[in-house]
Amino acid sequence: MKEYRKEKFSFLLILIFFINFFIVNTVFSAEIPAIKVGYYIKSIEINNKEESAEIDFYYWYRFPNIADSTERADFSTLEFVNGDISMNEIQEEKVIGNEYYITGRIKGKFHFKSDFVSYPFDKQKILIQLEHAVLTDDQVMICPDTISYLRTGKNRELWGISNDLESKDVFFRKTEFLADKRIYETDFGDVSLEEKESSYSRLSYYVYVERNALPYTLKFLLPLLIILGLAYLVFYIPAEDMELACGLTVTSLLAAIAFQWTLSDDLPSVGYLTCVDKIFYLGYVLIMLAMVQTVWTYHLEKDGKIKLSNAMEIGGRWVFPLVFFTGVIFFIANT
Repeated sequence: MKEYRKEKFSFLLILIFFINFFIVNTVFSAEIPAIKVGYYIKSIEINNKEESAEIDFYYWYRFPNIADSTERADFSTLEFVNGDISMNEIQEEKVIGNEYYITGRIKGKFHFKSDFVSYPFDKQKILIQLEHAVLTDDQVMICPDTISYLRTGKNRELWGISNDLESKDVFFRKTEFLADKRIYETDFGDVSLEEKESSYSRLSYYVYVERNALPYTLKFLLPLLIILGLAYLVFYIPAEDMELACGLTVTSLLAAIAFQWTLSDDLPSVGYLTCVDKIFYLGYVLIMLAMVQTVWTYHLEKDGKIKLSNAMEIGGRWVFPLVFFTGVIFFIANT
């Protein structure tokens, strides 16, 4: 009986061994070869109006060594799908162990989707997006070269960013790699394919930037305060001088509109209100109310209601700046 149990136990051990062997070999045989990619950003210049960034950076690829040069060239054929490349110089190619290594330098204009709701306190995500141009995602995958970045000991959130990288307009906050795939709902005219759509490995590299808001705030807020200050003077003009007061408010309104148009030249056409737009519209409303108050107090004095007219003048002197600065703080706090 004991010998039977031993034989049964031995048989189970052998069975488990073969099952594990089969699973391991299946996994490794099905493993998709990878192209490890890395970047080192030298400079970034952002163009808000065109929603693009001029980027100058070094790059490198590492992938399994392929002896045949033609197959190796096809395997390493990658394309930057969101960039207009003006320069691509391969600086070195060599074999390192069982891997092939390529490094070079690229300059180009890279397009990204901007969000100016909080402008000029906005934060943007600059994008470098890479896809394989030939092989589908079941033949090769693209991933970040984490081993190379980990060797530097640099903070993971700053991978690929030079320590001396600066820009006059923005602060660089962090970077992020995202590996996924892109599905194209087409066979690209190759009717010999069984699949009606194609899927390619994609690597997205994001650089998170935050605008240096102080110079932009001074650029629009100080002139706007001067314009609103002119409109504010109507609360100190006697009610009988309605022509002077109306001329002052109308001039202030036109100046504010012209100034907003000038500032909007820095941004693309968007279908939503930015923080700056809200502040300007608040100013328009206050200028309009100042004009209404001027006409009202004029008619009150004509009707002999001088005390009520004076009370409205004094109230406007306090309400006008209080509403404006409260509104500005509210808009900025909720960006």
